[in-house]
Amino acid sequence: MGGNKDRKSGAKDAKAGKRDGANDTKAGKRDGAKAAKAGKRDGAKDAKAGKRDGAKAAKAGKKEARSARKRDRAGVDPAALIAEARADAFTDEAPERAFAHFRPLAERVPAADLPVFTGQPLLMRANVRAALDALDPHLPAAVSALREPRLKEVFELPALVMALDFSAARVPVATLSAGDIDRMLAEGAPWRELMLTYLEVASHPLLGLLPRERVAAVRAGAGKLDKARDFVALPGLFAEFAGALAGKHPFPADKLDLLATLGGALVQQVRPGNAVAAVPKRTGESILRDQLAALVAERYDHLQVLAAVALGKRKADELLPALRAAVALGSNGAATAPEDAPESAPAEAPGGAPAEMTDG
Repeated sequence: MGGNKDRKSGAKDAKAGKRDGANDTKAGKRDGAKAAKAGKRDGAKDAKAGKRDGAKAAKAGKKEARSARKRDRAGVDPAALIAEARADAFTDEAPERAFAHFRPLAERVPAADLPVFTGQPLLMRANVRAALDALDPHLPAAVSALREPRLKEVFELPALVMALDFSAARVPVATLSAGDIDRMLAEGAPWRELMLTYLEVASHPLLGLLPRERVAAVRAGAGKLDKARDFVALPGLFAEFAGALAGKHPFPADKLDLLATLGGALVQQVRPGNAVAAVPKRTGESILRDQLAALVAERYDHLQVLAAVALGKRKADELLPALRAAVALGSNGAATAPEDAPESAPAEAPGGAPAEMTDG
């Protein structure tokens, strides 16, 4: 009997111990979960605080860097910066040497969606020289206002344009496709119509800003070749009667230049009755030419920024010629031919340079 009681008592004790152990385990798990949760919360708070402190430190660092740059620039004479940039710039305008110098830089320009260059490099060089001469007296003001004026790149523009000229001469002859013709005509058509409509009003006898018959002659005719010739004739009228039309029309110089460039390319290739030849695949030479042209355009944009900072945008636009403008305005408002401008320029196609197209 006593043994049975002891066994029962032991079983009870074991059961109670098991129950107490389970309770302790649950309590331990609960306490552990609470501790883990608290640790996670504290860790998140610490991480958030660390991020906040890091952001503050970064902001303070940037502010200090800006202040340091301002302190550095405050002690530098703009004339010294300009002289240093001139000395560092590559200014050799020998076409082959300029091409060799700028080629590695041009090859890094992305080729995707690269515009096809259809301009005249020597004409661009004349405009670049005119722009640099016009900007020169105002450079110190621009340098004082800009943190990174990129003067060296601007001073290299004449040599870069000569590299473009050399590159353009390396492009094999090709023909524009019917699609290229239609695209170029469509690009210029809205500006042709706007300019014609304006000139028809300006040539009305009540205004008499230019001869009415000259405008009527441009309006007459139809077909692709006639429209291409209109693209050339319209900017010519604005140039010829620049004195009478100055300040009275809304057309930017770059749009007049665009129309003239498109027209020049099309007139060189569209011929009545000629069929359109197949276009070869765009060549590496033509891509390199277009990459150099993109570099020229980018740097000329910055030249215009320098002028706008120094003079204000309106005065800068009046002072600087458009990069590919076919005419430059003299001090009296009369149109003058840019220095070194060729008599005519070949049209260029996506695969290369000139050939003939149809007036279909």
